[in-house]
Amino acid sequence: MKKVNLTAISIISFIILIVGLAGCGSIKGESEISGVMPTKPINSLSENGIKAIDYNQYLKKIWVVKSWSGGAYDYSSFFISRIENRVIEGKLSTGSIAYPDFFFYSLEPSKYLGDLSGTVNNSVAECQFSDKVGNKGSVALMFKENDEIEAKIKYTNKGEAYKDLPLDGNYIFRPYNLTDIKDFIQLKEHSFAIDLNSWGSVNFVSGEVNHGDKVYPAVYLTNEHDDILYKFQASFKTGSKIKQASIKDINNDGLKDVMITTEFIDDPGAESIEWIFYQMSNGLFYDSELNGN
Repeated sequence: MKKVNLTAISIISFIILIVGLAGCGSIKGESEISGVMPTKPINSLSENGIKAIDYNQYLKKIWVVKSWSGGAYDYSSFFISRIENRVIEGKLSTGSIAYPDFFFYSLEPSKYLGDLSGTVNNSVAECQFSDKVGNKGSVALMFKENDEIEAKIKYTNKGEAYKDLPLDGNYIFRPYNLTDIKDFIQLKEHSFAIDLNSWGSVNFVSGEVNHGDKVYPAVYLTNEHDDILYKFQASFKTGSKIKQASIKDINNDGLKDVMITTEFIDDPGAESIEWIFYQMSNGLFYDSELNGN
């Protein structure tokens, strides 16, 4: 009887040992999952494992061919106004710098500034473009680091004035900058940072272009790196300079407007000229003498 009891006890002890080992195995497995196995950093990668791109760094800047070193510009140029839900929108200009519209003589948009639109897939955008002077084609944009965009441009049709220009090809683009403006001198006393509605935080830059034989005012919106976002293309008088500049809501529509006063350099006693540019809901500006309604 004693022998039987010892055998039973041995069997029970063996079963307890097996259960204990199994329990230790379970605890180890949980430790690997919760404490040892690495987790994916939040917001560092997209769902397919590709690094997410901050498209804001490419918006609103005017893009010019990197190899251009000033002087006449006869390449394509563009700006991107929106990238959202894989849709890209902007404007493209053929043979000239793509300044956003500034309405001085009329409220008609520039016929040389064509529509640019397409779809974005991570770092590549496949786009189409066309303007009102006969230029039409496709452009593939590859968003790169260090303030660069690579573009493959193919024209399917050229306007009459552009037929002899070699516009097709692969180009590297960079932001258009104040340093590209020949003989531009910034006037610090009439330049300042401003939160300008849809433009966000920008710099309002007043200055003059002095070629030696002629001087005239120049006004821009730029970012913190002096990349040009907008140019106030008014017919400022040669031989004049900026006397005063301010930004405030003048016509009480909730949007900040620009007021500039200029005076003649060689005749300070002459009557000053006051320029008022109203801002539109899309961020563009027009001369106050035009009917913006």
